[in-house]
Amino acid sequence: MERFIWLIKIVQLCVSKPGISMQKIALSTFFICMITVLFGQVELRYLENRTLTYQEVIEAYRAMDSQFENALLLEFGPTDSGRPLHVFCMSSDKLNSEGNPKEWRKDKTVLLVNNGIHPGESCDIDASIAFARQMLQQGVPDDVLIAIIPVYNIGGALNRGCCSRANQEGPEEHGFRGNTRNLDLNRDFIKADALNTLSFYAIFHQFNPHVFIDTHTSNGADYQYTMTLISTQKDKLNPVLATYLTQKLEPALYDNMEKRDWPVIPYVNVFGGTPDKGYAAFLETPRYASGYTALFNTLGFITETHMLKPYKDRVESTLAFLHVMTSYMDKNAEDLKQCKKSAEAHDQKLTSMDIQWELDSSQSHKMAFKGFKASYIPSKVTTGTRLKYDRSSPVDLEINYYDSYKSIDAVSIPEYYVVPAAWHRVPQLLQYNGVKMKPLKSDTILRVESEYITHFDFAASPYEGHFPLQTLQTERRIQQRVFRKGDYLVPADQPARRFIVSVLEPTAADSYLRWNFYDEIFQQKEHFSAYVFEDTAEQLLKDEPELRTKYEEWLKSGGGEDQDPYRQLNYIYQHSEAYEKEHLRYPVARLIN
Repeated sequence: MERFIWLIKIVQLCVSKPGISMQKIALSTFFICMITVLFGQVELRYLENRTLTYQEVIEAYRAMDSQFENALLLEFGPTDSGRPLHVFCMSSDKLNSEGNPKEWRKDKTVLLVNNGIHPGESCDIDASIAFARQMLQQGVPDDVLIAIIPVYNIGGALNRGCCSRANQEGPEEHGFRGNTRNLDLNRDFIKADALNTLSFYAIFHQFNPHVFIDTHTSNGADYQYTMTLISTQKDKLNPVLATYLTQKLEPALYDNMEKRDWPVIPYVNVFGGTPDKGYAAFLETPRYASGYTALFNTLGFITETHMLKPYKDRVESTLAFLHVMTSYMDKNAEDLKQCKKSAEAHDQKLTSMDIQWELDSSQSHKMAFKGFKASYIPSKVTTGTRLKYDRSSPVDLEINYYDSYKSIDAVSIPEYYVVPAAWHRVPQLLQYNGVKMKPLKSDTILRVESEYITHFDFAASPYEGHFPLQTLQTERRIQQRVFRKGDYLVPADQPARRFIVSVLEPTAADSYLRWNFYDEIFQQKEHFSAYVFEDTAEQLLKDEPELRTKYEEWLKSGGGEDQDPYRQLNYIYQHSEAYEKEHLRYPVARLIN
């Protein structure tokens, strides 16, 4: 590695030192050629079942930055590892560090590729370097701006070893799934615990891509395909994009990959069983990369190469997919741009939105599938049987593919949400995602819809640093509430409309409430002493006939079956003015005109 750093420093020295310009040009050209040759060898390590180290990856992109005036390697914010997150940009136009992505995109389509979110799945890291060099050598298409995140999970890439991907065929060494904080970054796109995620927000909103690719290697069943693909789930996608995805883009991708001798099948969502019984499409909610990007009307794809195929094949199938996508975007640039504009216009007219889905098992279609004969044989390790695939016995199957999801929760979209500033991470994250907000200039009483939690269960063990809400039911109440100076009015009528609803509606699949941003409301702060409150309760039942009727009905319906006096007093307490309004009340409200 030292030789590459040394060569680059010499090039920089040649350019910076005063002297005869022709000498400077000749020396620079000579050393750049040397770097290109050496890095060309480094970039082919995947042929030897090896992947580049993080430092080698960055130096490879730096070398291309030095060689090509239409390429630029940028630093784009911090990561948990202490190292900056890089983005490598390519265009048919000259790029310089004084410009910005919003200027570079002009009338182009934009492709954003994210590599190494799970650095043990490293074929994408090597494929993208080869892709970048091939693009620059053959010419970047005029209608496509390409942005590549070389390694997203830098901490995981630095944590190299031979064996953490226990089921994977090569490479000899690779990175680790968790980042420096042991977070799975592909579960962090809403909660944003990692600095990586905040930096990704900046990249994503600067480039505002038409297409996003997150590159991976799969686990699960065995089959003949090297490449499998997750497309953004159509039933939760903007319908304009969903139609374009299913009728035009997906068929073209599958057809062109077949022509390149890399046939593709939808991601084999089967674990512990066999695909012959059929399987369901993967539902990537907003916690996942492509689920997050879909909230901003970006068409997202997750490439999943097969873990048991040779490393060389995994790299080259990913490389082929990047070329296929770029070619499609160049040839269909106007359609893609118009589609995104139409999707954004559609969203501004939405009056309601789906926020949770489940598989619709009543809908499926037949799909050809190239698998291997599978059987269960006695285990030589355990006392049971084991699943065994026979690769010498390929089979052509016709299976059921379930790719439809149905809405199980939908909400009307208010004109404004009211977001208290006290829970400061929420307005911060909204701002990171380009959400426009209006702070209240003084304490204000507003008529709003409040949501009270009526039933909830937290996860029993931590998941990605949280105890998310797994079950959640609420009821709405119209109230006059005091909001303080500095609290925010968040208009829903803005480009981030889908994102706003998805994080602020409490029952949404990956809402801020579910991710524990408002856990304080689940703890009651004030209580009563039974021997004192007994007299108060007696008087309340005398003074409030409506409360007495409710109480008696509650007792008759079984509320007092356990004959627990404290529980009975607590019912009266919770229906009195003494009971705190903040307990189990979701702090975010919906403004009522």
